Amino acid sequence: MDSLHVLTYDIRGHVPETGQERRARNTGIVTHTHQILAGLARNHPRLRLAVCHTGTEELTRYQLRTPERFTALTHGIPTRFPGLLTGSDGRKDPQAVHRYYEAGIDDPDNPVWNALARSYATALRAAGVPMVLAQGLNPLVSALKAADQGLLRDLCPAIVGVVHDTAGMQQRLRWVAERVHSQQDPVRLVAVSPAIRDDLLATGLPRDMVRLVPNGIDAHQFRRRLHRAVDSGAWERVCARNRLPGQGPMVLLSARRTPWKGHDDLIRAAQLLDVARPRERWFVAINGAGMCERTAPDFERYLRTRIDSLGVQHRVFLLDELEADEVAACYAHAGIAAHPSRQAEPFGYSNIEAMLAGVPVVASAHGGPLAYIEHNRSGVLVPPFDPPTLAEQLARLLDDDRLRAQLAASGRASARRFTTAAMTAGYEAALADAQAAAQHLEALT
Repeated sequence: MDSLHVLTYDIRGHVPETGQERRARNTGIVTHTHQILAGLARNHPRLRLAVCHTGTEELTRYQLRTPERFTALTHGIPTRFPGLLTGSDGRKDPQAVHRYYEAGIDDPDNPVWNALARSYATALRAAGVPMVLAQGLNPLVSALKAADQGLLRDLCPAIVGVVHDTAGMQQRLRWVAERVHSQQDPVRLVAVSPAIRDDLLATGLPRDMVRLVPNGIDAHQFRRRLHRAVDSGAWERVCARNRLPGQGPMVLLSARRTPWKGHDDLIRAAQLLDVARPRERWFVAINGAGMCERTAPDFERYLRTRIDSLGVQHRVFLLDELEADEVAACYAHAGIAAHPSRQAEPFGYSNIEAMLAGVPVVASAHGGPLAYIEHNRSGVLVPPFDPPTLAEQLARLLDDDRLRAQLAASGRASARRFTTAAMTAGYEAALADAQAAAQHLEALT
């Protein structure tokens, strides 16, 4: 493999022309993108890389030096669509998002999909890279629609679409499945967890067109990050700014602040715990400031109101926006990690990071966590939407140092199975499959 065009949500790096650092939110897809790039950098150091990321006001083009030492032709793809998806206040309308992205997937006059197709076509043609890795359904659909509309001209890229999530995307998933099943395009799909693979196969896709490639993480690099965070005094900075209690175990929720991640259930569980054991020292810290979805822009305000209304201001702390070393410091000082997602997690990088840090994890018993958490062995699984059971399990762990240590040790061993080496090999195989399909189509035509 000598070249690759990555279509992703966001990316970190350095812009040589301006000298500025490009920062990105610490989401699962961003983490995943950089883990893949790190693996490819080891195996293909001369790889020619191009990148698209979303969220700009207009189509932009610049050179980016990534942390993995790739210099990539990079395009920013406009995705805000004022007047269609967002109002004058810049907030996205959830109903409009659903109408254009999901319900209108088959409409040939859909202005959102047509604009995305044009933007991605411009970027794909400019890069001229015949191998594409699309991180998510939206860039995958955009590239396929660009091909439908004849916007890619003679460029017929082999495409691997990575499916990170399927919740609320049934129409998009069906549209992609029909295209892949018809073999009109050299496309292969990657599922990041068994749960996502099952959703893809439920559409009727043949198994040979869907490859399971679990997410991976560089455990050695992560441990180094933890040590640097501890040595830098990052935890002391987090405590001082957020006025965290000086004593007692911390229950950490590290996730985007969006309703389906289960913040409300953890806050309610904290209230139940506080009533049951008011004199004990423990507290809940919630990370993710600045990572709200545009479809739920008032969620942070809601969380503050919820904490106040339940009278748990002394127990539950919404952390301010953290630097990368401060996030690592939170893992290093957590007693328990809680991730009670209401929707099934596609994978759950924050769970894996907590487990690698030696923190026992309590997670909802559906989706990605089922692949790496065995209940009462490598973690604890609870039903979603169930604050009383969550509170009961947190209390059990707070009371039992030995159990926490056992779960932490088994959890770390489980998390270590998800390596960047295995993940990179899986993506290389998927890209080779797509390339073979492209060559077969070319031979037929």
